[in-house]
Amino acid sequence: MSTDMETAVVGKVDPEAPQPTHIDVHIHQESALAKLLLAGCSLLRIPASASTQSQGSSRVLVASWVVQTVLGALSVVLGGTLYIGHYLAMYSEGAPFWTGIVAMLAGAVAFLHKKRGGTCWALMRTLLVLASFCTAVAAIVIGSRELNFYWYFLGDDVCQRDSSYGWSTMPRTTPVPEEADRIALCIYYTSMLKTLLMSLQAMLLGIWVLLLLASLTPVCVYIWKRFFTKAETEEKKLLGAAVI
Repeated sequence: MSTDMETAVVGKVDPEAPQPTHIDVHIHQESALAKLLLAGCSLLRIPASASTQSQGSSRVLVASWVVQTVLGALSVVLGGTLYIGHYLAMYSEGAPFWTGIVAMLAGAVAFLHKKRGGTCWALMRTLLVLASFCTAVAAIVIGSRELNFYWYFLGDDVCQRDSSYGWSTMPRTTPVPEEADRIALCIYYTSMLKTLLMSLQAMLLGIWVLLLLASLTPVCVYIWKRFFTKAETEEKKLLGAAVI
């Protein structure tokens, strides 16, 4: 039964003529308008990297403002410590105080300008950045000049003096053992005090150097952004010329 059906089907198919085969060849060539649109789409992807770079530079600026504020506070605190001791000539110029105050003001005004904007805040921010740079340079010069300077009562003979401020009319005699021990202990503590004061001055110098670098950060970020934008513009021009 199935064999007869297959024979019948074959009999029906065989008389039919073979269908012609059509091969359609389409040659597609992009127009100049399509190329321009593709180039525009590719160029629109570049600002994504630019926005990423802008966010990175903004974070660097915020970090520099925080560093300025913290270092300014540390400068004031260390300056107050040295002023309490009043053993150094550095406190007479007040370098730790005006340097720290200007740095803290520069950081605070930068944050306010970022939050509120405005020409007045921008002008104040620029002036305080310049002032922070100048005060940091002046403080470094003063601190390096007076790094090893001590007042008269911290000299080498501070432990040999009498308790009175007048000239002693008694001739010098060989100190007794108790007096010799006292002098030795006094010299030991005086040397420790000198080491402490030198360390505080070195810390202040380090803080002022960091403040100098922090005040230069906005300028460095601005120059870097200018070069980055210039490189992006040249890349866009080259890409557009290559597409056209």
